[in-house]
Amino acid sequence: MNKNINIIIFLVVVAIIIVFVFAYCGRIGRDTRTEIIEEAKEEPAQEKAIQGSKESPRPPMLFITVGVVQWKILNAEDLGNTLEPVDDYHDIKTTNGRFIKVRFQVKNKGSEMVTLTSLKLFDDKDREFTDYSETSGYIEDEEELFLLDNINPGMEETYTLIYEVPKDANNLMLEVTSLEFTGDKEYISLDFDYFK
Repeated sequence: MNKNINIIIFLVVVAIIIVFVFAYCGRIGRDTRTEIIEEAKEEPAQEKAIQGSKESPRPPMLFITVGVVQWKILNAEDLGNTLEPVDDYHDIKTTNGRFIKVRFQVKNKGSEMVTLTSLKLFDDKDREFTDYSETSGYIEDEEELFLLDNINPGMEETYTLIYEVPKDANNLMLEVTSLEFTGDKEYISLDFDYFK
């Protein structure tokens, strides 16, 4: 009889040990899952780049409206290191970088006049380029943007700008704005392949 009691006690102890082992393993599993969930909550959600930003510029084929100003790139060309004149009075210009030619349309959809000045060009290194200063004779007169042009309400104009950029300037994008001093900005990709 003592033998039977010893066996029963032994089985009860083994059963208790098994219950504790399973309970402990289950708790570890729960704790691990809880930790993973808590870590996921703490990690900031990766924000998607806003379309029209430098990180995610808009494609060139769209009309882009910023404030009351509507923009569209009509053509973008990488001219290489040579800039040829549009008349017989100017010489061919060369650069140790590249010339980029951008033709675009701008429309004033507002009720007041807006003033257009030069547009900035950016690359994927966040370098900023302004238009080439010696473009007289290299752009058709009717599309040349002088220091500034006023655009009346409801009017649409077409301009061409030329930029001089280094050879390693990649993923170029044009900055377009609402034409207000502290207005909104958007960026349009100059996808040269799109215009071929």
